[in-house]
Amino acid sequence: MAVRQAPSTVETQRLGRLYDWTTVNISISRYTPQLLKVMGILLAEVVFLNVPEWILGEKNGARPPVEQRISSSIAASRMMQAEAVANGARRKVAVLTGGASGLGYLAAMAIAEAGYHLIIGDRATEQGIRAVETIKGKTRNPNVEFHYLDLGSFKDVHAFVEEVKKRTLAVDLLVNNAGVMAIPSFRPTAEGHDSQVGINYLGHLYLTQLLLPLIKAAPKARIVMTASSAHYGTPEVNYPAITSAKAYDHINNYCVSKLATVMYVRHLARSLSKTHPQITVNCLHPGACYTNLFKHSWSTYILTTIGFQYLLRSPARGARTIVYLSLSEEVEGINGEYWFDERIRQRNPASNDAQKQRELMQYSCEAVGLAEDDGDASK
Repeated sequence: MAVRQAPSTVETQRLGRLYDWTTVNISISRYTPQLLKVMGILLAEVVFLNVPEWILGEKNGARPPVEQRISSSIAASRMMQAEAVANGARRKVAVLTGGASGLGYLAAMAIAEAGYHLIIGDRATEQGIRAVETIKGKTRNPNVEFHYLDLGSFKDVHAFVEEVKKRTLAVDLLVNNAGVMAIPSFRPTAEGHDSQVGINYLGHLYLTQLLLPLIKAAPKARIVMTASSAHYGTPEVNYPAITSAKAYDHINNYCVSKLATVMYVRHLARSLSKTHPQITVNCLHPGACYTNLFKHSWSTYILTTIGFQYLLRSPARGARTIVYLSLSEEVEGINGEYWFDERIRQRNPASNDAQKQRELMQYSCEAVGLAEDDGDASK
């Protein structure tokens, strides 16, 4: 899989290499308890990245700030799409999950501003409908719509895809953003999987596989998946814990859901590069952000409401890398990578293991009821 070098963006991140070294070494440690691993990864992010950024800002010499470059990409996309539609061509289509609130809502706002026909999927129906109306009003783009999507039900995922198919023959951008975290006890999806793995990973995998024929029909397409630095927190996928309340561990299962996401991105990027090189697949860590992702655990909820939130990033800061990977010309042709702060980061070494990727894909395809192939659910 050919991968070109990512552009250098924010030069003031002077401790970025130390962050990479620390997180990778934490991930391969055999003797560190998992809770300490997760806390160490979060602490590394705060100390090496967040605090220096607060102190130094994001000054970057001759290059404009990354927000300015993203704004330029949005403006250029909106202009090109307006010209294309005026000349009788189709408007680009984007599908985004979890767009009713948080990072997804802010990413949806940017994608709509870029002129896309945007289809938002979320299970928060009332909030999603309000979000769409707000996005339409602020971006003056009437081509934004909401459809119910529960990623914890394969039946609902299939129904959502059928709605997408009614509206377009091609999808140019898929942003798999929705997710849950730190659910304290085993909460099964409709198919009996743990909600963290079932929603964060399996639901998005099934959605992606079903949409692949439409994605392949686009002249160029991008798939962007929200992962997490939590993928460093486990060395492997614990398959029994995905369907067993007895084996369930709320920290490990969240880490597993994100490690599986990174491994899936590697697999899908490699597979599609052989037959559809116009499609790129990337994932990202948005940073530890102050959103409602913490609401499922009373302990993390308390921490984020009594002062710890000041160590977290704003939703706008967290959504930036999602928007960057979705719209920026700087990432054109870069494939199969894990990003944080608009940079390619070192992954958990476990995600590079080809045998583990094959085992994961075999398990996943059986779980969602699809044939194991090159990533095309239409076969």
